[in-house]
Amino acid sequence: AAVVLVDYPGFNLRLAKALRAAGTGAKLVDYISPQVWAWHRERLLHMAGYLDLMLCLFPFEQDIFEQAGLRTVWMGHPMVDQLEENRIEGGREEHLIGLFPGSREREVARLFPVMLRAAERLQAKHPEWHYEAAAASESLKELMESWIVAAELPRGAVVVRVGTSQDLMQRATSGVVASGTATMEAAYYGMPYCLVYKVAWPTWVMGKLLVEVDYIGMANIIADRQVVHEFVQREANAGNVAAFLESVMTEPGRRENLQRELLEVAAKLGEGGAAKIAAGAIMEVLGE
Repeated sequence: AAVVLVDYPGFNLRLAKALRAAGTGAKLVDYISPQVWAWHRERLLHMAGYLDLMLCLFPFEQDIFEQAGLRTVWMGHPMVDQLEENRIEGGREEHLIGLFPGSREREVARLFPVMLRAAERLQAKHPEWHYEAAAASESLKELMESWIVAAELPRGAVVVRVGTSQDLMQRATSGVVASGTATMEAAYYGMPYCLVYKVAWPTWVMGKLLVEVDYIGMANIIADRQVVHEFVQREANAGNVAAFLESVMTEPGRRENLQRELLEVAAKLGEGGAAKIAAGAIMEVLGE
């Protein structure tokens, strides 16, 4: 009666097109919407021709797909339920800075040394500050600890823990986060942060030719303005990161404003129950 295509647009959109061409009578539902608003916008009209329903994460996506003639329901982000389950009691630790270098080894290798050099710069002026880094696995933890040993930091100034990123986002006074899902998690918990992003230069040049958005971070894309500072490629350096962290840590007004803006963006992830909303939308299409 229905085919629900889950994520993986490179395969699923071709499958949907092939099913429609073969004359299927099933309702074709895409869960979740691909980011065609960032690249390949020309696919929008084609998708409207063979999909019956699009389920999207962000409210601005609904307008984009519906303008192309595709029935769309904004369900909110499924991660809201999980983030709420992981909410902890207590406030932020006054002198704690969170470091979130990503989940892939190559990404961590590019970004974590930058974060450590920023910490080195801050240590001389603010010896009371301490740092906690979130590692995605034990192997990455070992790698990160080897860089800490080589850094010019007091023993114990930087601690690495595995699988505690969402806990850390709720305890840290500020942080620096690698581009990716973690940036929206940090926004949801209202942790003031800057975004860092580094890739090989050929990848960067190719991406600039293909991507049609002004920002990298999802918080900025949702807000359609710069809420989060984005330090990209050469700008992702220790000096810029240290300057941002120092300003946020020492200026309560700026920190509170950024936190408020992040929570306003996070409200656009929905109020939870995305799966139930999606199921209801699919049943409605089937009922017709």
